[in-house]
Amino acid sequence: MDRLLSFAENRARVIDSIISEITSGLRLGCGKGCTYCCYGVPLWVRTVEAFHLLEALNKLPIKDRRVIASRLRRYEREYLEAAQAQGYTPESPVPEEALDVGKLGLICGLGMNEVPCPFLSEDGSCSVYEARPSMCRLTLFSDREVCRKDWENPLAFAWKSEIAPFIDRIKEEFYRRWNVELKKLQNIYPELDLSRLEGEMLFLPKHLRFDPVKKVFRIKAPYNP
Repeated sequence: MDRLLSFAENRARVIDSIISEITSGLRLGCGKGCTYCCYGVPLWVRTVEAFHLLEALNKLPIKDRRVIASRLRRYEREYLEAAQAQGYTPESPVPEEALDVGKLGLICGLGMNEVPCPFLSEDGSCSVYEARPSMCRLTLFSDREVCRKDWENPLAFAWKSEIAPFIDRIKEEFYRRWNVELKKLQNIYPELDLSRLEGEMLFLPKHLRFDPVKKVFRIKAPYNP
């Protein structure tokens, strides 16, 4: 587990470094207190991210863990209801390429538009910020006013016409660089199966459970570190 967590932490630092370089010349409206992208979040994360989140959650005060555990259960119920309405309930884990991002957008962007991420704190901060998934790190935009309008009225399609193209340009450059850096990380962690840790997607609430006796989160994932 120590090596897996070492990889997860190094991975996050490399991702942030690449994103920082890519966006250094861009004006971004993102920052603490701007939480429009923290609603209707599809909690499908990479296996490595699930373990990184597990570590971050178990470092929180016990009372915060209890609150998040309750929020996760509520999120899971509402997500499954929205997913069933859309007729899209894939098994977890699933290969990244098999996950239908468009259908996830309908489930979360429309069906769960007002449901906050379980990790969003009352003060508008992310309780697991250092371990947040790559999807959160890459969700960036130049104008938070456009994000506000998209959140208030998703049927105006500001996401499709303005926000998504901006993110896609960042992602294109990011993944070009990330693929190179990932190979370097594989050389550092040859004992880890990075193809599974990076390539499999988990529906986090299904695999993450809170132990009310020991007051810690546990994860039931197919990858055994």
